[in-house]
Amino acid sequence: MEDIMGIFMIIIIVIGCCVVLPLLIVWMTNKRKRHEIDKKTEILKTLLEKNPDIDPVEVMNKLNMSQDSSKKSLKQSLLEKLLNGCICMLVGLVIFLTHHYGMIFLGSKAIGIVGGGVLTAVGVAFIIYYCVSKNVLRNELEAEERQLKEQQISE
Repeated sequence: MEDIMGIFMIIIIVIGCCVVLPLLIVWMTNKRKRHEIDKKTEILKTLLEKNPDIDPVEVMNKLNMSQDSSKKSLKQSLLEKLLNGCICMLVGLVIFLTHHYGMIFLGSKAIGIVGGGVLTAVGVAFIIYYCVSKNVLRNELEAEERQLKEQQISE
């Protein structure tokens, strides 16, 4: 009877992680996008009611441009990947080395070594991603920097 309950709990956990969680993420993302669209529509309605001679296309372009300025630049996102990689790698190495040398705090030595190894591998993957992306996207990064300098000069 306990074996059946254990299997039942594993099935529930797997279904929750593999089905419910992705559906929840998609639902929340779509809800956020819909809220942004509704907010922009409300702003446009209010502006058109107060000033009927305003060009709606121009207002929508300005609303979209303000949204684009809040996005992260390519360089910022790459540096974020580098930071995440360094943090994961350092935490993974600390967990790995402490468990390897006998300071066990995650249950057993094997769990600590495997967990630390996985975190270290994820950190190394982030760092490799940063290095490869930096080389592949060199032209885009330079163009983005030039565009940013031109915007600063024009302001």
